[in-house]
Amino acid sequence: MRKILFPLYALYQICFAWWMGLFLTGLASLLILVCGHYLKIKNGDYWPAVVWCRLMCILFLLPIKVKGRENIKKDQNYVYVANHQGMFDIFVMYGYVMKNFKWMMKDSLRKVPLLGIACYKTDHIFVNRTTPQKDLFRKAQKIMKSGKSMAIFAEGTRSNDGRLGRFKKGAFVVASLTRKPIVPTVIQGSYDTLPKGSIFVHWSPITLTFLPPIEAEGSGSEVVESLMTRTRSEIAKVLGEE
Repeated sequence: MRKILFPLYALYQICFAWWMGLFLTGLASLLILVCGHYLKIKNGDYWPAVVWCRLMCILFLLPIKVKGRENIKKDQNYVYVANHQGMFDIFVMYGYVMKNFKWMMKDSLRKVPLLGIACYKTDHIFVNRTTPQKDLFRKAQKIMKSGKSMAIFAEGTRSNDGRLGRFKKGAFVVASLTRKPIVPTVIQGSYDTLPKGSIFVHWSPITLTFLPPIEAEGSGSEVVESLMTRTRSEIAKVLGEE
């Protein structure tokens, strides 16, 4: 049935969805910049992003299912560590985590018109190979001390084949330094929605699962390695990739 209806879905995207998506992205970026940076409204950078991301999922007719919200405490900030299957992971995370958080993201996203400057001005962390680690972790500690959470795609980039890749240490160093719990966060279905290199969105349900938090106790390379191994293992179990 999906194959039969795909030409109509693709036409809907060409004629309406992508254009409306660009408009919503521009509008949200302006609201984030004005409300969050210039007017300093409390959560002024957060709620426009949540509404934008939920509208993007609705616009492309994608059903989102959330599991494990009972594992999240309202008065606790976390380091959300997620797998990264596709572009819609961003919309799913920002739209449905329901915690004010800052991203640790690739520096190339700074070049996205309006959205890049909005993220930069509202203290999201951009990462490239030349960025000093001390600066990254200092910024992350400041965010966590303010009561906000962090969200990081531990693989560093989208999966090429939908399978879980190797994890990088950054998220686990942040958790270790700040003593904040890690929430292993599993995204399923978004690779089928928009795999790397695809032009059109393919209709597919997406599931966002919050696993029980992992306490970050202690510091040092052994602790970081242990946190990374355990988090990846928990995510792999849900994905069926043990």
